[in-house]
Amino acid sequence: MRSYLLEKASGSVSKEALKNAPDNQPVVGVRFGRTSQSIYYYALAALRPCITAETADAFDADYGELLKSTKIPYNERQESIKRYRGEASPALEVFGLQLRKPLNGLYDIDLFWLPSKSIETTPLLFGNNVVSTSNQILKGLSRGQVYYRHENYYSHNDVDAQPIRITVLNLFKKGTRPHALIDQLQSGLKRYGFNSSLLSNDLEPSNLPDTQDPAGRAQLDQLLNDLMVVPTDIFFVFLPTDDRGADNSESGSLYHRIYSKLLRRGIASQFIYEDTLQNAREPRYLLNQIIPGVLAKLGNQPFILAEPLRIADCFLGLDVARVAKQRLAGSMNTCAGVCLYGSQGQFMHARTEGAVVEGEEIPPRFLELLLPANELRGKTVLIYRDGWFRGQEVTNLLNWASAIDANFILVECVKSGVPRLYEWNYKTRLTDAGRTTIYASNLSAPSRGLALCLSDREGILVTTKVSERVGLSRPLRLRVRAEGHQVHINDVLDATLKLTLLHHGALKPPRLPMVLHGAHRLADLRLNGVFFGEASRQFWL
Repeated sequence: MRSYLLEKASGSVSKEALKNAPDNQPVVGVRFGRTSQSIYYYALAALRPCITAETADAFDADYGELLKSTKIPYNERQESIKRYRGEASPALEVFGLQLRKPLNGLYDIDLFWLPSKSIETTPLLFGNNVVSTSNQILKGLSRGQVYYRHENYYSHNDVDAQPIRITVLNLFKKGTRPHALIDQLQSGLKRYGFNSSLLSNDLEPSNLPDTQDPAGRAQLDQLLNDLMVVPTDIFFVFLPTDDRGADNSESGSLYHRIYSKLLRRGIASQFIYEDTLQNAREPRYLLNQIIPGVLAKLGNQPFILAEPLRIADCFLGLDVARVAKQRLAGSMNTCAGVCLYGSQGQFMHARTEGAVVEGEEIPPRFLELLLPANELRGKTVLIYRDGWFRGQEVTNLLNWASAIDANFILVECVKSGVPRLYEWNYKTRLTDAGRTTIYASNLSAPSRGLALCLSDREGILVTTKVSERVGLSRPLRLRVRAEGHQVHINDVLDATLKLTLLHHGALKPPRLPMVLHGAHRLADLRLNGVFFGEASRQFWL
């Protein structure tokens, strides 16, 4: 096909590459888009296969091993930076540009920000006025129990409090038995001051419905309806590992099918995959992550911040989720999920809008519904937008703030395309002349909370801590819009960092502040057919 390809090629580089390609070079036909019928032909060397977690099997590759091979140790990266600097200097001198001192904390201390105390030692308030730190959550729960107990499980003497009613649905395929985990779950709830009763209905693998078949899905729906006849508070659902990637299949995933049916009945749920249980060293390690989330899903608040955030009276997250259409061009967008938290991180409620939206701009009528006047009148509200504010969102928000006599701090939170940060460790010594000199330095992973302040209104913040074998933390880019109520970026960085601590569903904090983490999760659930109007419980944890 060399002659054919040379006739079609328009660029001189492409023509030269085709002339020099070996005779046995494979030719590949590519169709762009889902609806196009045209096929374009390329020499294989002109293409770069995209290997992802979903496509690795097609290339007979281990995706985990591929990721490991892309990690560059810090010492190698440091040497690369020095080499690049040496190569860049003479190239830039041709244009009259010079490279000067490197940008790092040794010389430009005002550009970088760290919290006054380690974020891991942030005080949290539990029940009975017990204060513990964010790295001692389980101890705080054991000593003080939950900060707020839902009325369903409250009484003047805990003996008379309603027990948490648990229903078990075992859909494991290999016969893995979750009995030990359920036994330890009840013991753990007791340790935190909650009684529980088990309404169990274990299924043997031979009796499991085939959910790839309509009759099997109907059988599953009937099974759920039968189990929900007996009043229950939470379902523990044990799912097969292969259900993780079933969302895009024709029949959908068991996860979202069961989740949606339970949510319509106001029933909380906790899903555990078979490989998660098998890989856990002991059930109690898994339960340490699960139990605080179970309590929060039932309307309790395990803990809040011991000290209020002074920057605002309450905090909100706005998000618009989108997914590419399977058979048509374009995407489906659903309107923002909104999570509202108080100044100490008290969860107040969450909302989503039922209608879909065109593009990523949130229409003003939705914004006004999501930001109710009776709750926000006269208050200072910090609003996080996932990504950039779109279209007329800023104008519409400020008009609404003026109408309800409120101050809106408008903060954009960008997750992608953000440069990484490193810490620069160095050792110094005094010379005979009394001067301080550096005799050793090296790059290392950034501390959680390290930020680069680009201006008084914009900064790049590291909110997570990962090991070197995993990679490098992905920072967030935060920008305070000039049109809204003004605050210094340092105060926004501090509030953002502390709001990541309020994830009651896991001991490891998320990358996003919880108001955005929750809003993103709610909008994503909406795209998968799980919908609710308003909730006073954090069922999505």
